Amino acid sequence: MHIQEMAFMLVAVIFLFVLVGLFVVAIIFSNIRVEADKIAMDKTLSAIKNLANSPEFYCVGSKPNCVDSDKAMALISNKNYQKFWPFSRLEILKSSAFKKKESEMILCTMQNYPNCDRILIYKKNINNKVSTSSYIGLCRNELEKNYNYQKCEIAKLIAETELIETKT
Repeated sequence: MHIQEMAFMLVAVIFLFVLVGLFVVAIIFSNIRVEADKIAMDKTLSAIKNLANSPEFYCVGSKPNCVDSDKAMALISNKNYQKFWPFSRLEILKSSAFKKKESEMILCTMQNYPNCDRILIYKKNINNKVSTSSYIGLCRNELEKNYNYQKCEIAKLIAETELIETKT
């Protein structure tokens, strides 16, 4: 009888430890998803801060936080950069687009450049995403009356990052 009681107690104690272990593992894994999303957002934020100073974008004359819009337009046709940066979407909004609705903005193409509002470098179709942005100087070379100068305006560099799907 004592052996049977001891066996039941051991089974009950093992069952209790298994339940406590499962509870701890569930809490740890739920925090891992939150931390992974936070790391992805931090990675995007740090990448976007340095993106304007990358060789693909920076302006001639080494202006800090300046993007050459001619270079950005050249990147639209280059699909290799979709895998180069850790973003699901990368675009530049000119200051003319700040007060417009998205449906009213004119998307930049080679035919209507520079008379447009949005330079969409690339976009992947992702459902669960978060957007991060930074203000930049957007410059391009202008030729007026045989004088070549750099025309600059304020713009917003926007990047989106894919988040881990959370199952509820």
